[in-house]
Amino acid sequence: MKTFPTSAVWCLGILFISVSLITTGSSEVQVVGPADPVDALAGDDIILPCSLKPKASAETMIVRWTRLNLTTENVHLYRDGRDSNEDQSPSYRGRTSMFNEELKNGNVSLKLTRVTLSDAGSYMCFIPTLTSQVKETTVQLLVGAVSQPVISIDGTKDWGVVLKCESGGWFPEPEMEWLDSSGTILPADGPPERHRDSEGLYTVRRHVTVNQTDTNRFTCRVQQQEINHMKETEIHVPDDVFPKSHVGLIVGLLAAAVVVLTASAGGVYWWRKHMKEKQRQRWEERDKKIIKDLEERMKDYKLEQEKRRDAQFVTRNKDHLIQNVSEGKSIASELHKKDLIPDEMNSQISAAGTSQDQMRLLFKALEEAEDTTRVKSTFYKILLDLEPDVVKDLGLFNLIGLFNTIGLFNTIGLFNTIEKQRQRWEERGDARFVTRHKDHLIQKVSGGIHSI
Repeated sequence: MKTFPTSAVWCLGILFISVSLITTGSSEVQVVGPADPVDALAGDDIILPCSLKPKASAETMIVRWTRLNLTTENVHLYRDGRDSNEDQSPSYRGRTSMFNEELKNGNVSLKLTRVTLSDAGSYMCFIPTLTSQVKETTVQLLVGAVSQPVISIDGTKDWGVVLKCESGGWFPEPEMEWLDSSGTILPADGPPERHRDSEGLYTVRRHVTVNQTDTNRFTCRVQQQEINHMKETEIHVPDDVFPKSHVGLIVGLLAAAVVVLTASAGGVYWWRKHMKEKQRQRWEERDKKIIKDLEERMKDYKLEQEKRRDAQFVTRNKDHLIQNVSEGKSIASELHKKDLIPDEMNSQISAAGTSQDQMRLLFKALEEAEDTTRVKSTFYKILLDLEPDVVKDLGLFNLIGLFNTIGLFNTIGLFNTIEKQRQRWEERGDARFVTRHKDHLIQKVSGGIHSI
């Protein structure tokens, strides 16, 4: 009997193993999923794709769908030829299913009904019975919520009409913009107003002032880029909603005057006299209103200027105030009563060991305040009540520093000017103290004029 050489046997063995590996590698069944996330809106029914490649039957396999959260949630389990959801997470109960008739084609996708915002996340499709290395794939689910924007007319402004657009129930946070009939974005009246409710849904609101056009058609667009959804609402503003020109009013009055003149010269005389008187009254009322408005604006302007001046004084003299103010705790208490510094900061200031530490913490609160100008101005007024000498000394010190800088400090006339200024500060500080505490002094001073 003939035998093959040993070398020939080894060659045949290596060839067989190589062919087996190549064949097995080319036909290895793997789990594949989508490359892009799955987008959905709350309330939709969606499909999370997952399949076998190359196509192979999954009817006898175990298919496990889980959600990758802080802890893995069991979403759906198929085994022994049927759904087996005894350990399914309660939030998915009654909402998941597979396409059993498609299992023979390798389709192991999961259908999820009535999607909620909390369903968003990463889902794993896992087939542990596969012999390949690729037994799982991950599907990203993005869930959003949208609603139709509502447009309303919110009044008039100058010669235009103010429109308001509002849309609620959005997630993630959307963007809102106004467009004219040609699709051009209109400049809105300030940034959009945003609000998030207890369920995490966003409401957005935005105003725009539009002038009369050929079409009077305007569109409010709300869109969310992440979930690629957009909603639009269009409005047509009637011509008679826009403010009328005074030219038309004057023409109408002139026409009426002509008719009245034609009818009766005497009637026209009395009518014109009545109209002039009425017009004069309107002008007087308008002038009074304008003057009152200007006075209020000037008052507001002066108050604002005074706040800024006080705040600048406090900022400029920060280091000196930290070293010399001894009533930091009392000032902080007054600011706290006015809700200008938080409870925690007031407690820290009260617990501070030295007046310098108290003032350093107090300045930290002043600089962290949302309206720092207002808080510093109030600080200045309280300081003027509690320690007026510190304020007077600082004012005199700043004036001396100014003249010393410009080289005029050596003149005798400058000393006289400084002395007069100091006296004015003392008088002004005393007068402000008496005025500010008028009611308290009336109640507390018992001697009256005889004591004085």
